[in-house]
Amino acid sequence: MGENQNISELSLLAGVATGNETAFRSLFDRYRGKIYSYALRLSEDTSLADEVVQDVFLKVWLKRKDLPAVENFNAWLYAIARHRMFDMMKQQAREIQTLEAVQLAAPDTGNNAELSLLEKEHQLLLKDALSQLSPRQQHIYHLSRHHGMKHGEIAHTLNISRHTVKTHLVHALRVIRQHITPYINSIILGSWLLENIF
Repeated sequence: MGENQNISELSLLAGVATGNETAFRSLFDRYRGKIYSYALRLSEDTSLADEVVQDVFLKVWLKRKDLPAVENFNAWLYAIARHRMFDMMKQQAREIQTLEAVQLAAPDTGNNAELSLLEKEHQLLLKDALSQLSPRQQHIYHLSRHHGMKHGEIAHTLNISRHTVKTHLVHALRVIRQHITPYINSIILGSWLLENIF
């Protein structure tokens, strides 16, 4: 049984190496669940686990010509998954630091009409971005930003792990960034000019 499995795998790898998409799909179907479970255990986040699976198999496809030289495909695949998870965790750590250090609220406006307009524009963008979050992400973001609760406090309140809290906040930040990026540079520049020049 194991020998037949190995032969079948070698056949699939040979097919993938030549660019056979059917073989690649079969390989994907065989290993997707294992990589997904591995990523889910580490991240506790289904969307992130899906992202890891996609990234890992994209790497397999891009490296397909190297497959015939791979002696232990299972170990090779998990090494790619571990490396990708390590990169994503480093990215999460950076984004969490940014989320905790940078307040998305506009600067104090006082009675300045221009700054007041910037604040309104910024708040509308933020409101639109927050509306795209899941209810759980909105709740965690609200507890963090508006109640000043630490990750451990949120985790205790919602009966979830600290890592789950961090993951939700990272995703919240990602959604917010994606939404406001097309606009935020002009808002920040305008705010800086008003604060530092006018």
